[in-house]
Amino acid sequence: MKRSVLFSLILLLALLPVYAQEKPAEKPSATDKVVTGDQLYSEFTVEDFETTQYADKDMSFTKSGEQQASISIRDQFPAPISNSKKYLGAKIYGKQGDSLTINPPKPLIIDKFCKTISIWVYGKNFSGELSMLLKDADLKVHRIPIGKLNFLGWRKMPVTLSDQVAQEDKYLTQKRQIEIMKFLYKPGNTGRLPLWNYFYMDDIIATVREKYTDRQSDEW
Repeated sequence: MKRSVLFSLILLLALLPVYAQEKPAEKPSATDKVVTGDQLYSEFTVEDFETTQYADKDMSFTKSGEQQASISIRDQFPAPISNSKKYLGAKIYGKQGDSLTINPPKPLIIDKFCKTISIWVYGKNFSGELSMLLKDADLKVHRIPIGKLNFLGWRKMPVTLSDQVAQEDKYLTQKRQIEIMKFLYKPGNTGRLPLWNYFYMDDIIATVREKYTDRQSDEW
């Protein structure tokens, strides 16, 4: 009897560290809230291609030799995003040195402070590069590379905006904004003959926060 009781006590002591590890973490109290940088940010969709009509009139391209290009809204196999039914298709018959520019038919405005811009892109294993032209709050235009499209399938491609992109309001009464002006695609094939390049774009998502305002009075 004594042996069994002793054995039970030893077993209980041995398992105590395991129980302690498996115990779920306690929820922080209301006074333990910690505000991190990421918690200040939220996402919103700048363009989802569901209602805006894009057509060939909204593009331009360099005409070198037999170059051709076209864009249109498509509805088969959209990006794996909730409620996504339509997206933009683009194709260009060209080679390195050529370019296709897509001009959104409506202003793509971001009026909060933007940390990142993400674009869902379907690549077809072409080595071309996609970029966007962004106008900042000082009206300066930046060409921001999104990346090479040498992959197959849908991929969310994020870019982080640097401090060189002016965004913050200078005065409380002067609200400033940034604007995605254009998208630029440059084929990467280096052969002598041009080739058809295809790519597809779905939701454009901005990660934003409210702009900082000076609410502290110096009258004290």
